[in-house]
Amino acid sequence: MNLIDLYVEAVIKFLPQENKAEAARTLRSQIAEKLPPNPSDDEVRRVLEELGNPRQQAKNFDTRQRYLIGPEYYDSYISILKLVVGILITVMLVVTVLHWIIAPPSGGIIKFIVDLILSAVNGAIQATAWVTIVFAIIERNKLTAPPVLDQAWTPDDLSKEKSAKLRIKRSDAFVSIFFTVAFTAILIFRPELFSFFSRSGDTWNVVPILNLARLQDFIPLILVIAFLELGISSWKIIARHWNMSLAFANLGRNLATMALSLTMLWNRAIINPNLAGAISQYFGFSTAAIDRSIGIAIWVLIAIIIVAALIDSIIPFAKLARYSDRRDTWSDRRDTRWTH
Repeated sequence: MNLIDLYVEAVIKFLPQENKAEAARTLRSQIAEKLPPNPSDDEVRRVLEELGNPRQQAKNFDTRQRYLIGPEYYDSYISILKLVVGILITVMLVVTVLHWIIAPPSGGIIKFIVDLILSAVNGAIQATAWVTIVFAIIERNKLTAPPVLDQAWTPDDLSKEKSAKLRIKRSDAFVSIFFTVAFTAILIFRPELFSFFSRSGDTWNVVPILNLARLQDFIPLILVIAFLELGISSWKIIARHWNMSLAFANLGRNLATMALSLTMLWNRAIINPNLAGAISQYFGFSTAAIDRSIGIAIWVLIAIIIVAALIDSIIPFAKLARYSDRRDTWSDRRDTRWTH
């Protein structure tokens, strides 16, 4: 093989299979343009030296992404990462303090400080992992990417702004993230904080509202729903306007949340069977009366969950049907202006 063949082979070996043939043709054409007819070995060597290291040259032909979070999403990633890290650290610290107040363990102030630090670090690590995974998925699927600075633009784009009626309030998405992260963190790390608290003398009596043993069976599904909620909320913050893809994703999330909630509440699968007795003993009511009240409260909660899920699912479709441009109803990929 001559030097040109060796150089081309050295370049394309760093490329994916689908790029090799096209890269080889392009590279040979570039080399030929730089060489005179019937070039000498010295002239070939000079041109190859100008092209440089084959590994470096291969980067010009490699279209694969080399980053986890690209520049289109980086600002949103940092914004949401700060929010989620702050929420989770705060929740972990508050939960640790409350746990010490309710049931002070042995070990004194040093163990308390160590627990606080470990809780904060644990919260930061988990928050970073959650948000990074969510944005890595968004990056790979290019969900409503904001435009890069070198994107083609004309004044005609100014007349194509989307209806304000389709705009998604960032505050709503941030509030959703806050409650999702806080509620999920407590359920996973300190579910006993959802309890009926009563005081007898200097002692706190704590009866968990939830069946903690049964709750563990639902933890994987709770994490999946929380991950979906974080992903959809992040997508809303990035998109800033409803489109049909986002509306269907929102519908799927609501259906999944509703299904899990109903499964947990149906037949009181997640409720502590000792709760009614503890409440009746403290207030002096009959256990049967308290049990009926708990049953009514569960049915009211089920109704609220169903109605809220239906409303949250229907509103985006209604807005799209009334205000959207039919040409970009399904996706914003063809119209990715970063509107304010």
